[in-house]
Amino acid sequence: MDRPVRTMIVCSGSCSSKGTKGDELTMNVFARLVRRWPVLFAAPLVLLLAAGTAVLTPQAAAGPAPDPQTILTQASPAVGVVRGVVGTRKISGTAFVIDREGWLLTAAHVARGAENLQVELPGLAALDARVIGYDATRDLAILRVSPPSPLAALQLAGDTLNVGDPVLVIGAPRGLPDQITTGEVLATRVSIPGLAPDSFVRVSAAVRRGNSGSPLLNGQAQVVGVVVASFFDRSRAQASLAVSEETIRAALPQLRQGARAERAWLGIVGGRPREAAPGAAPGQGAVVRQMMPQSPAAAAGLRPGDVVVEFEGAAIHNWRDLLAAVGQRQPGQNVHLVVLRDGQRVEVTVALGVRP
Repeated sequence: MDRPVRTMIVCSGSCSSKGTKGDELTMNVFARLVRRWPVLFAAPLVLLLAAGTAVLTPQAAAGPAPDPQTILTQASPAVGVVRGVVGTRKISGTAFVIDREGWLLTAAHVARGAENLQVELPGLAALDARVIGYDATRDLAILRVSPPSPLAALQLAGDTLNVGDPVLVIGAPRGLPDQITTGEVLATRVSIPGLAPDSFVRVSAAVRRGNSGSPLLNGQAQVVGVVVASFFDRSRAQASLAVSEETIRAALPQLRQGARAERAWLGIVGGRPREAAPGAAPGQGAVVRQMMPQSPAAAAGLRPGDVVVEFEGAAIHNWRDLLAAVGQRQPGQNVHLVVLRDGQRVEVTVALGVRP
């Protein structure tokens, strides 16, 4: 697809975009991130963002900037390192307490599928943690620990987040606790193809590997989001993505009850055709460049070089359209594709799987 760009994935600057509600990121940034973020799109190591071209409109921050050291002192007792094992690989991220009895939030891509989870909170021995529920469509997970006494907890803000508002991130990048970075809100109600729409905020706070699951805080040390990803744009400025507080509130009741929402998986790596496929307009469709081993696409007989032009009767104009279409379906559903192969229209039925 587009030329390579340095990216940093949070698992664990800004790009041209509207600084308004309903924001979508540019296609170039989307194409780069879709190759890289774990657990989200065609392969275990790919993900992210929507399209649209616009320019950020700067707005003044709401009120004076918060003092980072004060926020760190207030919030850090409720923020800890989460560690576990996925297969033979050790993982670490960040989790934070939302209930004094031992409920914590983190990112789904940190906790989903992990074993031997433990949470390390300031002043306490490591606590064994259980994944109670997760929602891969929102990248949220809720954990439960059994603390020896009530824990310090963070509160959800309950206020509207606006472009220009100052924000802070407290987390444990690379397993090091009590690390804080600052920034401001660049966009709200950001949509990512294949995930719950309007569920994310984009901020300028720099984060690193291991910050996934970190709380995004306002100047009152209240939670306004959960950090899930980070990237560099072409100007080498860094931006981060967080699940919005509104989305957190909507998901929490189901997560507490043990809900486990998975995402549908097609299992291809691709992009826009470099040349017009026979029978298609120039640049139209989503070309299959590679199929993941044992993926639904491979089982259905899709081939490298196929160009997907229809999904369940709807036209596919680009890779973003295909990702969004798959994201609106459930694992196990059969979907009907039309692909162009050697100039011929070929119909293919795919049984969607569960994204690894």
